[in-house]
Amino acid sequence: MKVLMVAPPYAGHLNPLLVIAGHLAGRGAVCRFVTGPAKAPYCHELGFGATAVLAGDPDAMERIADTGRRMTGHPLRALRQVSANLRLLPRALPDVQVAAECFGPDVIVADFCAPVAGVVAERLGVPWVTTIPTPFAIEGRRGTPAYCGGWRPVHTPLGTLRDAVGRQTTRTMKRLAGRLFARELAVFGGSLYRSDGTEVFYSDQAIVALGLAELEFERDWPPTLRFVGPLTASPGEPFSVEPVAPRVVEPVEAPPDSNLDTLDPRRPRVLVTVGTHLPWVKRGLVARVVALAERLPGFDFAVALGDAGGTVTPSRVAASVAVVGWLDYDVALRGFDVVIHHGGAGITYSTLRAGVPAVVWPQDYDQFDFAARLVHQGLGVRIRRLDEAAAALPRALALPRPAQDRFERLVRTADPLAAVDRVLDEVVGG
Repeated sequence: MKVLMVAPPYAGHLNPLLVIAGHLAGRGAVCRFVTGPAKAPYCHELGFGATAVLAGDPDAMERIADTGRRMTGHPLRALRQVSANLRLLPRALPDVQVAAECFGPDVIVADFCAPVAGVVAERLGVPWVTTIPTPFAIEGRRGTPAYCGGWRPVHTPLGTLRDAVGRQTTRTMKRLAGRLFARELAVFGGSLYRSDGTEVFYSDQAIVALGLAELEFERDWPPTLRFVGPLTASPGEPFSVEPVAPRVVEPVEAPPDSNLDTLDPRRPRVLVTVGTHLPWVKRGLVARVVALAERLPGFDFAVALGDAGGTVTPSRVAASVAVVGWLDYDVALRGFDVVIHHGGAGITYSTLRAGVPAVVWPQDYDQFDFAARLVHQGLGVRIRRLDEAAAALPRALALPRPAQDRFERLVRTADPLAAVDRVLDEVVGG
C-alpha cells in the first residue's frame, strides 16, 4: 500500500501521522509526507520521503499558528487568522497535487487542517481519510457546541436553548465565511458544506478521531467518524497497548531517563507546560512559576518550554523550580503528581495515560473545550490565571481516583494503530 500523509508542520498535527506511518511501514506500506519546509527534513530523518509545500514561503504556516496574541474572544484577530488560513489553501493545493501525482498513492491520509488533500484525492480518484485529535471541532445537530469558550452541558430547557443558539451561530458564521472567501473556497465547490449538510473539510469516507468517545459530551457524530483512541507516543518510539491496574497514590520517582532527577521526590511534583505554540504565553512564564512556587513551599515545579530543539537537561532557576526545553510526556509524566497545562490534545491525553490529575489553564482555540471535558469528567480543575493554581493544585490532588483510574485504563488499552489498519483496509479495499 502506498500512503500519502498530508499535515501542517505543527507537532500536534504531524506527529500522530508520523506514528501511524511508522506502524504502516512495519506492515510493508510505503509512506510519503507532504508538510511544511521546516518539518520535511524531520520526516526524512525518520525514514520517510517528504515533499515541502510552499517552499518559496517557508514559514507561511508557522506565521499563522504562532500568533503574538490570543485569538479567542477577539473577533477581528480571529477573522484575520481565518482569512490567512483560507488564503493559504489554494496556494498549497498545487504542491499537494504534484506530490500526489508523482507518488501515485492508494490512499491519502490527511490531518483535519489539511483539507486540500481531499480535493486532490477526489481529482485523482483515490480514497482519503481525515485524522482529527479534536473531534468536537466537527459540527453536530445536537449537543453542546465547541469553540464557545468551553461550554459544559447544562441539562435544562435554558441549557438546551443555549446549545441550539450556539450551534446555529457557528453554522451562520461559517456560511458567512464561505461568502466572504468564495474565491479561496472555489476548489471545494464554493461551499463549506455538502448537499447532505456535512462539512467538506472532512472526508466523507472515513474520519479517524484520535481520542476517546468517553471523554466527549453527548452529541451526534458523522456516520463516517470512528473513535480509535489517542496517539501520544513520540515519532520513532514503539507504541504498545498497556493494560494497567489502578494506580497507587504515592510519591513516584521520575524515570531515570526523564532528566528531572533534580526534583525532590519527597514533595509533590508539578509539571507546568503550555505546549509548542503560544509564544505570548511563554514570555514571563518561568518568572510566574517562580512566584507561584514561593506561595507553595511544599511543592517542587518543573517548567517544560515545548521547544523541540531545546535542551533536555533541566536547569534550576529557583530553589523549587527547574526549567527544561523539551520533555517527552509519555516518558516523564508518571514522575509527577499533577500537571498544570493549557489543554492541548497531546498533553491532555498524555496526562490521562499517566493517571495524573490536571490543573487546566486554557489559552486559545480548542483548549477551553478540552478543559471543559476534563472538569466535567472529574479529571481536572480549570483556572483562568496562573496565580489561581495556588488554590487549584491541592484541589486537583484531592480529586477522587476512580475517574482518573478509569480514563488511564481507557487510554492505555486503546489500540489506535490496529483501528487505523482496519479503516485503511476498508477504504482501500472498498
